[in-house]
Amino acid sequence: MKTVSVKRCWLVSAAVSAALLLLLLSGCLEKHLVWSPDGNRAAVIAKDGLHFCDTEGKLTPLLLPGVYEAAWLGDSQRLVVVRERKVSDWTSIARALGPERAGKVASEAESLWKQLETGGKWGILTMELGKKKDQAVLKIFLRERYSDALRAKMSAGEWDELKSMQAEISELVMARIAGEQIQPGALLHEVLEKINDLRVSPGDRAVAFTTDMALDNNDECRLLLARIDTTGAVTVAEHTAAYPDWATDGRSLAYTQASGGGAKDDLRLGTLVRREVLDDNGQIKIGEKAEELAGLFFQNTTRVRCLRDGRMLFNAVELTLPVAGKDTPDEHEKLFVLDLARQATLVRMIPRGEQENMPKNLTFFEVSPDERQVLVGGYEGEVSMLTLATGDVGTWQKAGEYNLMGAPVWRNAEEITYARRNPTVDGKEPSRKAEIVLRSVVPGKGDQEKVLSQNWSNDMLESVFSGSDKK
Repeated sequence: MKTVSVKRCWLVSAAVSAALLLLLLSGCLEKHLVWSPDGNRAAVIAKDGLHFCDTEGKLTPLLLPGVYEAAWLGDSQRLVVVRERKVSDWTSIARALGPERAGKVASEAESLWKQLETGGKWGILTMELGKKKDQAVLKIFLRERYSDALRAKMSAGEWDELKSMQAEISELVMARIAGEQIQPGALLHEVLEKINDLRVSPGDRAVAFTTDMALDNNDECRLLLARIDTTGAVTVAEHTAAYPDWATDGRSLAYTQASGGGAKDDLRLGTLVRREVLDDNGQIKIGEKAEELAGLFFQNTTRVRCLRDGRMLFNAVELTLPVAGKDTPDEHEKLFVLDLARQATLVRMIPRGEQENMPKNLTFFEVSPDERQVLVGGYEGEVSMLTLATGDVGTWQKAGEYNLMGAPVWRNAEEITYARRNPTVDGKEPSRKAEIVLRSVVPGKGDQEKVLSQNWSNDMLESVFSGSDKK
């Protein structure tokens, strides 16, 4: 035990504390504008749900309430959306949990009930559950199962709190544009956790998505896969990062995974892997073993993006051990490319001289449709762009005094959309912190901007760049 203690103290020493803080950063930007592949409209995710806007910024009324994530299919007429609904009955909760996990929660609830029957106090026993999300569903199980008998063992205040308790279920749903409206279609999957990211496969046969593992008291993710024409998803892997991608073959997923799981606050090793998940006919067939491609320090916010030429981009902390106590580690994440066609070479993509022009955290990056440039958003509103062929970095917006959590996105290979911070004038804060703008990134046309949000309400604008209630 003493050896473990010394090791842990060393890892979190002053020499590496800054890099470790970055490594454990768990926040994320949010894609509140998602342009259709043809670039004619964007799905706008607001606090009340899904809207659309066109290239002039004309905004529709609310089309689908509760939506907090969306991904387009290739025809620009269909989407996979994630929406939230609240439930208070155990049957709905158990269905979202699945038989194995529902049985585990029910068993824990029954154990708690036995302690109550032998004189245990509700407030004390439930306090020991901590802040895990499954404490709510456990309580709902007991409320439904024992009702009046449970009420008799609680104070009036405790019962009032319990009787109104609900659980939030995330639904993965197909949707289709119908004129100026959107029609929800088949339910693909439902879970009790938040869904983080959606990646539709080439050919629109399946959708990969990640969920929190909050019910297991872990900050890592679970990677799942569903066909777009079938209800029900299968688990591909656990203890993964939040942002996987489809490999070039259209049949495999690339993602990073923690080695041996790991505790939430520990410095963990991880692996970039590729696993076959579809067969020749597009049916789900999970390969028995993932192919290990590269080692790294694990972060739940690592993003993988696969290029058509077979290369893989991913963000990672570059940390060298051992390190002297007075050495100052580099706080910047790096963007790496793995080229499997060239004896699996691993190359840092951002030149050292350009690193200061990029956000310290590279969790949010997206490759342009022509795969020539990489758009990077930062937690403090930074917007930068890397040209892959040259390593040149352009900065459209530097860090500011307040966060802009709406991530910048590509409309097409020549235009981006981002939240442009409004300047302070004569020491006075602007009435609107930022505007959503469409900007050309073609050399020589970088000053051409169109304000899309000029007629949007302050509440709508705030929900687009400041983060929703769902994430």
